[in-house]
Amino acid sequence: MAVPGTLCSPAVFGPLARAWPGVVHAVDWMSVPGPWRIEDVAERIASRIDRPVLLVGHSTGGCIALQLTAKHPELVAGLLLANTGAHMRGHGDVDGILRTISQAWGPQLHAAVLDRSFASPLPTQLRDDLLAYAEQVPQEAALEVLTSQRDLDLTPELATIRCPVRVLHGVHDRARSVADAQYLAEHLPTAELTTVDTGHTPVFEDVPATVQALKSLMGQGA
Repeated sequence: MAVPGTLCSPAVFGPLARAWPGVVHAVDWMSVPGPWRIEDVAERIASRIDRPVLLVGHSTGGCIALQLTAKHPELVAGLLLANTGAHMRGHGDVDGILRTISQAWGPQLHAAVLDRSFASPLPTQLRDDLLAYAEQVPQEAALEVLTSQRDLDLTPELATIRCPVRVLHGVHDRARSVADAQYLAEHLPTAELTTVDTGHTPVFEDVPATVQALKSLMGQGA
């Protein structure tokens, strides 16, 4: 089960789903009715899981995945975290980001968020499709989830997560630093860190590395 980041279409997991047919289920949590706090989204996704799964979380989706795993360890056989963090300290000017969402919501903001999420420009049609998804997202959803993420520090929960964990981090990310990934790897008891030559979205930009990380989780009995 794959959980995308803020304003991010589940379609970013499309190449992964094509590489692994019938295995990947991407969750759309932003364009559906709220509430959209990290805790609420995690509980909503947990209610859809009926057996232990490999859980993939990208960006804000990684925070959701961590929250879900900490609260429902019986549902998660293995965890892959991509360009995310236990908290938002050092994640740029979070309050400034929230002000921009409040005051300048619209296509220009959506495009800026999308374009900074990839190391290389996207094909035009794919970019248009991802922007079309962002237009469906309620402004309230982005404000609510990022406010809750700003206020949430999952560091105390990390030591309780005992399933196999892989941390995958694109080193050209303009939002999350390698230090965020290292922090996760150091505080999650079973985590292994892999860095890749991508931007903020390695689950799209480096599908082979993502598949390898997931297969390594399976190899650990996940």
